[in-house]
Amino acid sequence: MNQICKSMEDLPAILTITQVASALNISRTSAYELAHGKNFPAMLIGRRIIVPKDRLVTWINDKLALNELAG
Repeated sequence: MNQICKSMEDLPAILTITQVASALNISRTSAYELAHGKNFPAMLIGRRIIVPKDRLVTWINDKLALNELAG
């Protein structure tokens, strides 16, 4: 599934790591690394990592705001 996401609106409410990778245009390995970071909005359901789309959008906006303050 090397398909690049065209729009966040096209994504489901709950994303898999593969979908996160596609949405951010990064590799699955990088998406897993993000998911294991302490500030990334991922959660475990059994052994599966999922990310709520609304939390991902908030995380992206927070990162953009930090970059604007720094730059």
